[in-house]
Amino acid sequence: MKQSNVIDNKNAEHTIESYRFKVLGAFPTNDVKEQETVSNLEEQTATPVPKQEEQKENQTHQEEPKLEPSFIEELLKRTDELSGNIIKLQMQIENQENEFKVRLEQEVTRAKDEALKEGHIAAKTEFEAELNEIEKKYMHSIEKLDEEKSKLEALYASSQKELASTAIEIAKEVVIKEIKDNSSVVASNIAKSLISELNDATSIEIKTNPKDYEFLKANLNLNSHIKVTSDDAINAGGVIVLSEVGNIDGSVMARFAKIKKILSE
Repeated sequence: MKQSNVIDNKNAEHTIESYRFKVLGAFPTNDVKEQETVSNLEEQTATPVPKQEEQKENQTHQEEPKLEPSFIEELLKRTDELSGNIIKLQMQIENQENEFKVRLEQEVTRAKDEALKEGHIAAKTEFEAELNEIEKKYMHSIEKLDEEKSKLEALYASSQKELASTAIEIAKEVVIKEIKDNSSVVASNIAKSLISELNDATSIEIKTNPKDYEFLKANLNLNSHIKVTSDDAINAGGVIVLSEVGNIDGSVMARFAKIKKILSE
């Protein structure tokens, strides 16, 4: 550092000489003595003030410590160390931030996986519960259907006989009406059907009601081994076939009775 003086070089060589006051004769003796005393005091105080100030300033500058090169070097070294420590601290903070970011991402991923797993388990449990409930309802419905099926089967079994009997009765009424109107035709058809069943017989006799006798005799293909006879015991519309292989009651009422017996078994 460059040191400078307040007083320049020109003023440094300047000196102030003491000033002597002139003694005036008009003043009395006492005044002269007082004047001399004042003059002496002025001589004592009239010293070169600028030189004293310059000396004090120089002394002050000399007392100020000088900055040594080693101190500057040490200061720069400490500054470098401090900068290095700051950089290391910044790098450490960045590393910690990166680690925290990675850990945060890992925790978020883990939380998502756990949430998905828990959600999957919860959904599976709920689905299984609903499935079990549906299965129970389905099995209950099947049991109900089986019960209804059993009831229907029992009803059908009981109704089947009734329906068959009813159907036979209806057919019987229809046949009775047909016999009333065309008994000969009915008797002829029954006789033809029974003859076809006795192909092995060598002698066949067909008994019929006198009302139907002429019609059967005229409409049946009578061979030497087949003959038609009249019998009042035979109801109109019916026939009885006699042969060596067996006798067949072809009356309508007998046939209906046989059918009803078969259905009731």
